[in-house]
Amino acid sequence: MGAVSGSAVDIRAAVLDRSRTPLVIAEEVLAAIGDDEFRAWSALDADGLRRQALTLESVAEPERRRRPLFGVPVAIKDNIDTADFDTAYGSSIYAGHRPAADAVVVAQLRAAGALIVGKTKCTEFAWMTATDTRNPLDPTRTPGGSSSGSAVAVAAGHVPLALGTQTAGSVNRPASYCGVLGYTPSAGLYDRTGMKLMSETLDSVGVFGRSTVDLGLVDEALTGVGRRVGAASRTPRVGFAPTPFWPRLDEDAATSIETWVEGACGIGLLTATDVDLPGYESLAVAHETIQRYESARSLGPEVARAPELLSYPLRATLLAAGRIPRRVYDRARAEALVYAPALAAALGKYDGVIVPSTTGVAPRGLDFTGDPLFCRAWTLLHAPAISLPLVRSAAGLPVGLQIVGRPGGDADLLAAAETVCLAGLSLPDGADASM
Repeated sequence: MGAVSGSAVDIRAAVLDRSRTPLVIAEEVLAAIGDDEFRAWSALDADGLRRQALTLESVAEPERRRRPLFGVPVAIKDNIDTADFDTAYGSSIYAGHRPAADAVVVAQLRAAGALIVGKTKCTEFAWMTATDTRNPLDPTRTPGGSSSGSAVAVAAGHVPLALGTQTAGSVNRPASYCGVLGYTPSAGLYDRTGMKLMSETLDSVGVFGRSTVDLGLVDEALTGVGRRVGAASRTPRVGFAPTPFWPRLDEDAATSIETWVEGACGIGLLTATDVDLPGYESLAVAHETIQRYESARSLGPEVARAPELLSYPLRATLLAAGRIPRRVYDRARAEALVYAPALAAALGKYDGVIVPSTTGVAPRGLDFTGDPLFCRAWTLLHAPAISLPLVRSAAGLPVGLQIVGRPGGDADLLAAAETVCLAGLSLPDGADASM
């Protein structure tokens, strides 16, 4: 089984210069997926994909160049609505469910010329109950969650881009475990209409890719702003923060990250290695309370409708979360309002601050999707973050580092991330250092 040739930028360029057609790209995707060895996909339609490709082939030349993703194959997480694919939200409760309309982000991708390949598996209602999806770097290890299938589809070379969603660490964590890039933008940047929400105040749409330039194409499609990503025109201010959770890192991961930081300092990439993050730990704690409280309310109808079709871990979690008093939730929200300004101000001194994405490499086994500890504060802060596959463990497995920006600072963050990638420090095989 091969992989689709080229990045999203390469594929678009080839389609525009007619060295490859959309139909050729579609056939490459289907061949790469094959029998879905890593169980990344929940819904595929080969003939439908070919029809999409033929429709694109009829588009006239001037219009082709106006579409930032023309001919580029993209995967969609199963908790994002699609009118032409079943969307089960990772649950048997919604088996066979076909939404009446595409989610806004899917409609935007189609308008940008993307080939919508199919739906990727996600954990049950984007919670932490694992799927059977396997990590292509080591099938005995978890790919993470909840956007497991999307991360795997990119890592396995099925597609160059995939949509995911994040409530805690559901994009950045699987990106780290699977050795790809995972981008969660500032809150509200991408429209959530048509996404099955787990948490009203925390959920966001994110993107998996193999380069920051590819992420920029999706960003253009979903925002309408042509921010083509390149190295920053000025030297970006990039700092490193070990965070208060550094002792929670696996020893191997900590050693590998320390080695990377030393190398980054040696070439002048980092302007600080001890960035203070006021309120970071408090925001992470508040995030967990808010997530649990809101999830119990969001999924209350499913608990009432068909509790027997929920997995026991999720059912038990939701029932327990449903007993969290409103005053506890309100206190967590109040704490967030207290601590968020100081943390945002600390981030604002830099174009990006680098922190660990996860506590280590992908855990062994498929039952545990990993700990979102290092992602919680950024999600609650509504700050943009990109997990970059910059570090390898002693065993050769990826350890992601996420570069985080101030809320609303996505353009500066993408440029800083590209500068970091261009430095070429220990990028794993399959990740693009530059375009």
